[in-house]
Amino acid sequence: MSGLYYFYTSYNPEELLYVGEAIDLYRRMREYQIDRREGHNNQGVIGLIENELDSLKVAFQPIDAYGKDKKELKKYLKQKEASVIQRLVPLFNIEENPRHLIHPIQKVIGEVVSKANKEVTFNQMRKYLFQKWQGKVSYEQIDEALANKNYHLSRYCKTSQKKKTLNPKTSLA
Repeated sequence: MSGLYYFYTSYNPEELLYVGEAIDLYRRMREYQIDRREGHNNQGVIGLIENELDSLKVAFQPIDAYGKDKKELKKYLKQKEASVIQRLVPLFNIEENPRHLIHPIQKVIGEVVSKANKEVTFNQMRKYLFQKWQGKVSYEQIDEALANKNYHLSRYCKTSQKKKTLNPKTSLA
Protein backbone atom coordinates (compact mmCIF):
# COMPACT_ATOMS: atom_id res chain seq x y z
CA MET A 1 0.00 0.00 0.00
CA SER A 2 1.33 3.45 -0.96
CA GLY A 3 1.14 6.61 1.10
CA LEU A 4 2.67 8.73 3.83
CA TYR A 5 3.64 7.50 7.29
CA TYR A 6 3.96 9.64 10.40
CA PHE A 7 6.08 8.81 13.48
CA TYR A 8 5.11 10.24 16.86
CA THR A 9 5.21 9.07 20.49
CA SER A 10 2.32 8.06 22.72
CA TYR A 11 3.50 10.42 25.50
CA ASN A 12 3.52 13.44 23.14
CA PRO A 13 1.20 12.79 20.18
CA GLU A 14 1.11 16.50 19.29
CA GLU A 15 4.83 16.51 18.39
CA LEU A 16 5.26 15.06 14.92
CA LEU A 17 8.69 13.45 14.73
CA TYR A 18 8.99 12.30 11.13
CA VAL A 19 7.03 12.08 7.87
CA GLY A 20 8.03 9.66 5.14
CA GLU A 21 6.68 8.32 1.88
CA ALA A 22 6.32 4.64 1.04
CA ILE A 23 5.37 2.90 -2.18
CA ASP A 24 5.11 -0.30 -0.11
CA LEU A 25 4.48 0.44 3.58
CA TYR A 26 5.17 -3.11 4.80
CA ARG A 27 8.55 -3.17 3.05
CA ARG A 28 9.43 0.32 4.30
CA MET A 29 8.71 -0.54 7.92
CA ARG A 30 10.80 -3.74 7.63
CA GLU A 31 13.68 -1.60 6.34
CA TYR A 32 13.50 0.46 9.54
CA GLN A 33 13.56 -2.67 11.67
CA ILE A 34 16.20 -4.68 9.78
CA ASP A 35 18.26 -2.43 7.49
CA ARG A 36 19.52 0.46 9.62
CA ARG A 37 22.08 1.84 7.18
CA GLU A 38 22.86 5.52 7.59
CA GLY A 39 21.65 7.50 4.61
CA HIS A 40 18.93 4.98 3.86
CA ASN A 41 16.95 5.52 7.05
CA ASN A 42 16.52 8.63 9.16
CA GLN A 43 18.89 8.29 12.11
CA GLY A 44 16.53 10.14 14.46
CA VAL A 45 13.86 7.54 13.78
CA ILE A 46 16.41 4.71 14.19
CA GLY A 47 17.27 6.20 17.61
CA LEU A 48 13.60 6.18 18.57
CA ILE A 49 13.21 2.58 17.44
CA GLU A 50 16.23 1.56 19.51
CA ASN A 51 15.42 3.60 22.64
CA GLU A 52 11.68 4.28 22.76
CA LEU A 53 10.04 1.41 20.92
CA ASP A 54 7.27 1.04 23.52
CA SER A 55 6.08 4.62 23.04
CA LEU A 56 6.71 4.96 19.29
CA LYS A 57 3.58 5.14 17.13
CA VAL A 58 3.11 5.17 13.35
CA ALA A 59 0.09 6.56 11.53
CA PHE A 60 -0.41 5.85 7.84
CA GLN A 61 -2.23 7.93 5.24
CA PRO A 62 -2.96 5.86 2.12
CA ILE A 63 -2.64 7.75 -1.13
CA ASP A 64 -4.47 6.65 -4.24
CA ALA A 65 -2.02 5.35 -6.83
CA TYR A 66 -4.60 4.53 -9.46
CA GLY A 67 -3.33 5.15 -13.00
CA LYS A 68 0.22 6.06 -11.95
CA ASP A 69 3.29 4.05 -12.87
CA LYS A 70 5.97 3.58 -10.19
CA LYS A 71 8.00 6.64 -11.28
CA GLU A 72 4.94 8.93 -11.34
CA LEU A 73 3.80 7.57 -7.98
CA LYS A 74 7.23 8.17 -6.40
CA LYS A 75 7.24 11.78 -7.65
CA TYR A 76 3.66 12.34 -6.47
CA LEU A 77 4.43 10.91 -3.01
CA LYS A 78 7.56 13.10 -2.74
CA GLN A 79 5.46 16.20 -3.52
CA LYS A 80 2.86 15.21 -0.91
CA GLU A 81 5.60 14.49 1.64
CA ALA A 82 7.26 17.89 1.02
CA SER A 83 3.93 19.67 1.42
CA VAL A 84 3.26 17.97 4.76
CA ILE A 85 6.80 18.64 6.01
CA GLN A 86 6.53 22.33 5.09
CA ARG A 87 3.17 22.57 6.84
CA LEU A 88 3.86 20.55 10.01
CA VAL A 89 7.67 20.94 10.45
CA PRO A 90 8.42 17.53 12.02
CA LEU A 91 11.45 17.21 14.27
CA PHE A 92 13.60 14.71 12.34
CA ASN A 93 12.95 15.55 8.68
CA ILE A 94 15.74 17.69 7.27
CA GLU A 95 15.00 17.99 3.56
CA GLU A 96 12.13 20.40 2.78
CA ASN A 97 11.84 21.31 6.47
CA PRO A 98 11.58 25.00 7.45
CA ARG A 99 12.77 24.02 10.93
CA HIS A 100 16.20 23.15 9.53
CA LEU A 101 16.66 24.87 6.14
CA ILE A 102 16.04 28.37 4.77
CA HIS A 103 15.04 27.35 1.24
CA PRO A 104 11.79 25.60 2.31
CA ILE A 105 10.80 28.74 4.26
CA GLN A 106 11.23 30.69 1.03
CA LYS A 107 9.06 28.19 -0.87
CA VAL A 108 6.30 28.58 1.71
CA ILE A 109 6.61 32.39 1.58
CA GLY A 110 6.17 32.25 -2.19
CA GLU A 111 3.08 30.02 -1.85
CA VAL A 112 1.52 32.32 0.76
CA VAL A 113 2.15 35.44 -1.34
CA SER A 114 0.85 33.71 -4.45
CA LYS A 115 -2.36 32.58 -2.70
CA ALA A 116 -2.88 36.03 -1.19
CA ASN A 117 -2.37 37.58 -4.64
CA LYS A 118 -1.52 40.92 -3.03
CA GLU A 119 1.38 42.77 -1.51
CA VAL A 120 2.47 41.41 1.87
CA THR A 121 4.91 43.16 4.18
CA PHE A 122 7.88 41.35 5.68
CA ASN A 123 6.43 42.00 9.14
CA GLN A 124 3.05 40.47 8.22
CA MET A 125 4.79 37.42 6.77
CA ARG A 126 7.09 36.83 9.71
CA LYS A 127 4.20 37.05 12.20
CA TYR A 128 2.05 34.74 10.05
CA LEU A 129 4.78 32.09 9.65
CA PHE A 130 5.83 32.20 13.31
CA GLN A 131 2.23 31.61 14.32
CA LYS A 132 1.61 28.99 11.59
CA TRP A 133 4.59 26.93 12.78
CA GLN A 134 3.84 27.59 16.47
CA GLY A 135 7.30 28.99 17.16
CA LYS A 136 9.10 25.86 15.85
CA VAL A 137 10.74 28.10 13.25
CA SER A 138 12.39 31.14 14.83
CA TYR A 139 11.99 34.76 13.79
CA GLU A 140 15.72 34.73 12.98
CA GLN A 141 15.25 31.90 10.46
CA ILE A 142 12.24 33.65 8.91
CA ASP A 143 14.19 36.92 8.73
CA GLU A 144 17.08 35.12 7.01
CA ALA A 145 14.66 33.71 4.43
CA LEU A 146 13.19 37.17 3.84
CA ALA A 147 16.68 38.71 3.50
CA ASN A 148 17.00 36.72 0.26
CA LYS A 149 20.80 36.68 0.39
CA ASN A 150 21.11 33.84 -2.13
CA TYR A 151 18.17 35.14 -4.19
CA HIS A 152 16.20 31.89 -3.82
CA LEU A 153 13.15 33.78 -2.56
CA SER A 154 13.07 35.68 -5.87
CA ARG A 155 12.22 32.39 -7.60
CA TYR A 156 8.89 32.27 -5.78
CA CYS A 157 7.80 35.91 -5.48
CA LYS A 158 8.91 39.47 -6.14
CA THR A 159 10.77 41.08 -3.26
CA SER A 160 11.64 44.63 -2.34
CA GLN A 161 14.28 44.76 0.35
CA LYS A 162 14.04 48.56 0.37
CA LYS A 163 10.25 48.64 0.97
CA LYS A 164 10.28 45.31 2.90
CA THR A 165 7.46 43.92 0.77
CA LEU A 166 6.60 40.75 -1.14
CA ASN A 167 4.43 40.52 -4.23
CA PRO A 168 3.18 37.62 -6.34
CA LYS A 169 5.20 36.77 -9.47
CA THR A 170 2.12 37.36 -11.60
CA SER A 171 0.44 40.74 -11.75
CA LEU A 172 -1.97 41.68 -8.99
CA ALA A 173 -5.68 41.14 -9.70
